[in-house]
Amino acid sequence: MNFEERNESSSAYSAFRATMHIGMGVFYLIISFLLFYLQAFGAMELPKGMAYTLGALMLFYGLFRIWRGVTDIRLRKRSRQ
Repeated sequence: MNFEERNESSSAYSAFRATMHIGMGVFYLIISFLLFYLQAFGAMELPKGMAYTLGALMLFYGLFRIWRGVTDIRLRKRSRQ
């Protein structure tokens, strides 16, 4: 078994990865809301369409990362039982 296989099978590594998914998802959500907020008040130089498209993509990706982290945590809990 090589180093990468041991890390992927480690419960500490999977817990860290799930936490990292959730943390990065929250970060992407914050950035997307900032994009929407700053564009709504005209404090950004980006064109409206580009700002809203980028904000929507970051919003969906943030939700995906949070969903992935929660799914990893649920799978870890089921595998312990």
